[in-house]
Amino acid sequence: MLGPLRGDSPGRIGPYEIRARLGAGGMGEVFLGDRGDGGDPVAVKTVRRDVARDPGFRHRFRREIAVARSVTSPFLAPLLDGDADAEVPWLATGYVAGPTLSAAVRRDGAMDEGEVRMLGAGLARALAAVHAAGVVHRDVKPGNVMLAEDGPRVIDFGIARDGSAAPLTTTGRMVGSPSFMSPEHVAGSGRVTFASDVFCLASVLCFAATGRDPFGDGPVAAVLYRVKYVEADLEGVPDALRAVLADCLTAEPADRPTAAELAERLAPGAARQWPETVRQHIAEYGRELARVRALDGPLLPGCTPTEAATGSRALIHQLPTQGTDFAPGLHAAPTQGPGLPTPEPPRRSRRALVAALVALVLAGAATGAILALRNNDGGKDTASSGVSSPATVAMVAGVDEDGGPDGSGTVAYGRQVRPAGWKPWRGKFTKAPLGCTAGNRVVVCRMVDGTYEALSAADGRHVWSRDTGETGLSAGYGPRGQFFMPAGATRPAVFGDTVVIVAAQRVQVLDARTGKVRWDARAGGAYTPESKPLVADGMVFVASLQLPEGTELLAYDLRTGTEKWRAPLAKKELAFFEKRNYWPLAAQGGALYALTSDGVRAYRIKDGTVLGTAAGRTAQITGDRIPDSGCGSVRVRGSAVFCPTYVSTGERGDFRDDLTLLRLKGPGLGEPDEYRLPKESVADTLLGAVADNVVTLRRQSLKATDRAGAAQPELMVVGGADGSAVGRYPLKLSAPGGRSNPTSAPMIVAGRVVWADSSALYTVPLGRDGRPGAVRRTVLDGAPGPTVAPAYDAVTNGVDFEKELLDPVLLPVGGVVHVIYDQGMAVSVPLPE
Repeated sequence: MLGPLRGDSPGRIGPYEIRARLGAGGMGEVFLGDRGDGGDPVAVKTVRRDVARDPGFRHRFRREIAVARSVTSPFLAPLLDGDADAEVPWLATGYVAGPTLSAAVRRDGAMDEGEVRMLGAGLARALAAVHAAGVVHRDVKPGNVMLAEDGPRVIDFGIARDGSAAPLTTTGRMVGSPSFMSPEHVAGSGRVTFASDVFCLASVLCFAATGRDPFGDGPVAAVLYRVKYVEADLEGVPDALRAVLADCLTAEPADRPTAAELAERLAPGAARQWPETVRQHIAEYGRELARVRALDGPLLPGCTPTEAATGSRALIHQLPTQGTDFAPGLHAAPTQGPGLPTPEPPRRSRRALVAALVALVLAGAATGAILALRNNDGGKDTASSGVSSPATVAMVAGVDEDGGPDGSGTVAYGRQVRPAGWKPWRGKFTKAPLGCTAGNRVVVCRMVDGTYEALSAADGRHVWSRDTGETGLSAGYGPRGQFFMPAGATRPAVFGDTVVIVAAQRVQVLDARTGKVRWDARAGGAYTPESKPLVADGMVFVASLQLPEGTELLAYDLRTGTEKWRAPLAKKELAFFEKRNYWPLAAQGGALYALTSDGVRAYRIKDGTVLGTAAGRTAQITGDRIPDSGCGSVRVRGSAVFCPTYVSTGERGDFRDDLTLLRLKGPGLGEPDEYRLPKESVADTLLGAVADNVVTLRRQSLKATDRAGAAQPELMVVGGADGSAVGRYPLKLSAPGGRSNPTSAPMIVAGRVVWADSSALYTVPLGRDGRPGAVRRTVLDGAPGPTVAPAYDAVTNGVDFEKELLDPVLLPVGGVVHVIYDQGMAVSVPLPE
């Protein structure tokens, strides 16, 4: 929807006065404008200066304008003007006040048969006009279909071309959106024809009729594989439409109907108007447009369209989180209390010690900021660290399942440090936790229903809970793999006496002791179960809402909630299979690492300057091997940035994931080298913790098998420059009587590999050369023990986390280890000697 202009936004483009910002893409920005005479509004597309400097670009952009001018149809957003020779090239089309098809289906649900026929007949007529002009659109997808009050509109000729022209893209580069491509797209852009647009349109109509991407989700290459072999999912498409769409989705282009023929087949039985929910959705866009056009000037930062039009200012709790008044990316001024309390200063006798610890932290000896010290025993930890992590008495500000802010899974502080007043305890959350974090005051978990609960880190008593407004629902994955989280709630983050959560499209900074809100602002929701805010160097980092024009990384001041900077994360509307964890991932040494649609990117924390990008690799399908997944997560250790990437191999429909561990140098993220792993460790392997000379892996052992010959799970410790396996520890994930014994992810804590299962805590000391010693098993009093996993139909109904037996969560805070179980049980014990 409509967003405010920025400080560098133009006031005028060509003859058009700029009123608001519509969004941004890979080539530039799009603005709402008009001629200032009360005439019709327009969408003005501009091109980035660096793109415009490409010698061949202006020729291609001039052709785009000519292509768009050559096509007219009531179902196309008309080209009104353009200038390929301006300093900043631009073009203007009619503005469509309505949602994209993607946004409408996502919010209002799938359409019935008559509505799909209305949609399809209009789009087919638009493509018939495009094809009659000798043009191939080449990117027909839900994000390029706008829903106006009187019917659909096709937009974006950014990659369209004359049917007789040479491709505008380089050889081998695929143009389009994977789940809405044709087999010809996958084979190469030079083979795309008019019939390819018809194939893509049929895919769009499948999406409208079912609410699902027609070729499913998963890795991009897996989707392309299905497209290549035309394995579309037509389940749920009305019977009368299925035959029509199947004819369009045939592998041979010559066998598909033309766009004009398709329009004739879809027209009978077409609805005359959109369903009521969609009409209300469109009306919201119309009202917002009217509010902006009623302003005496452009929409500027600081308020929503309604506030700008009325001169009023809504209170924080009254600000809408969805609907007509949301301005994308607009930071709302926080409700401000006294700010964060100043940490209690250390006693005079500890000043020298504090100075020494700060120096160690700056040298990379610990993974987070130092807070007030709580050394109950007053002594030092003299145990050997084994991974060049000095034995200090520093406490990390907050620890979650990935360790500290660097996400390495390694936490290097002394065993003697404990929360004030701590003693071993057992506690209980009211529901199954799904993502937890802890500091020296509280242990906070997100529940499977999107709510949050906090226990005291000292004694396990319940201290507060927070409802996010979507009670009665449970997180999980749909039958096609779409992740759902009530209220879009993310994992929490703890930083000393502060807890940060994101839910119901708000980021909230809470007092750790009471759960009261110190400030809040707009933010996005969880893409995956791993999505979470990140706190580093006095700032909070979150992702913005998932909007058609893209998602942004937002940086807020931890104390005041003031927005400090923002940067693009995902630049387009995403299909289900493209939705990855576009959130901040880790922070180390003044750099923030986040997953973007271009790969993992490093930003300078203080101002958002891009320091480097580790781009994904080009997808190529070779036999039964599909390409690596790209860097979807990172673990940072000092200047080394580890990226686990997976290559799927195996029989068609039965792929196996092989791990490749890449190592890049931060923060520039140049060409990676491959971290050597044992050859037998690549199959079905998950990366655990990384330290200076140790990597832990959780894998299916190819050497150890059960009586039936099935591979057995194990924890592997890899060490040294040669990447050899220096330790193997069997993981007993099953127990007699059909019971399961889930195991936590391993962490490296104060020179020990640590993990937990349903009954015990396991520790393995690491020598100074990284070689592990003998495993020690410590029984956990109060742990639930092996449990029979609930039985339900996950294939038909999808995965319901409330009905799953989840892995334990390990949270080491100083010399204390909290273990949290699926049933909500929590146990807190000292880290064993």
